[in-house]
Amino acid sequence: MATNKGTDEYEKDFTPKTANRKISRPMVIAVAVVILLAGLGFAGYFIYEGTFYYQTDNAKVDTMIYQLTANANGQLVRMDVSQGDEVKAGQVLAQVEKGPYVRSPIDGTVTDVKMQKGDYAIASDVLLVVAKTSDMYVTANVEETNILQIRIGQSVSVSLDAYGQSFDGYVADVNTVTSTKLAGLATSFTTSGTYTKVTQLIPIKIKLLDNVDLVDIIGTNATVKIRIK
Repeated sequence: MATNKGTDEYEKDFTPKTANRKISRPMVIAVAVVILLAGLGFAGYFIYEGTFYYQTDNAKVDTMIYQLTANANGQLVRMDVSQGDEVKAGQVLAQVEKGPYVRSPIDGTVTDVKMQKGDYAIASDVLLVVAKTSDMYVTANVEETNILQIRIGQSVSVSLDAYGQSFDGYVADVNTVTSTKLAGLATSFTTSGTYTKVTQLIPIKIKLLDNVDLVDIIGTNATVKIRIK
């Protein structure tokens, strides 16, 4: 009787070598242990971080900003500074015809010049902006549910997006009023019978220990990690 030897050899050649391989029980146990230990490691890390640190990316490079207005209607007859100029408190910066001098309220830096000599201004127009660059810091907004964990003097790691790296700092001040109240904005409180509870944010001030130039990155994003225990 004829045999189909060629077909049998063909099928044998294409049989996966692992088809008859058995997975041993010790191997399964070892893999399960590795996965379990990895999971415990990740869980332990997040528990540790949540216990000893508070982190938020609701933070920005900040300082006091003064927008100086014309104080009168008329043609701008003086604009004595340019963007980037350092100024002293009381220094004359600009003047609208028949109006009082526009003086710098602080020692600082001109960060923006919005109008030029010869332009017509009205009293509400912002002529230029001066920043208190001698006192640069990072403002972070902390949820009210976490604010009691924050204390002046706590160490902070500050990651600045503009630099792409982290710097050492500390909590310099903790505000006692929410951001909403400071900005004079309406809150969720109402007497109409309806109420929507919104978690309030409280700003804190963080100063850097490292000598980092923040003057040219005012308003840029940061992430702060505060050691709370």
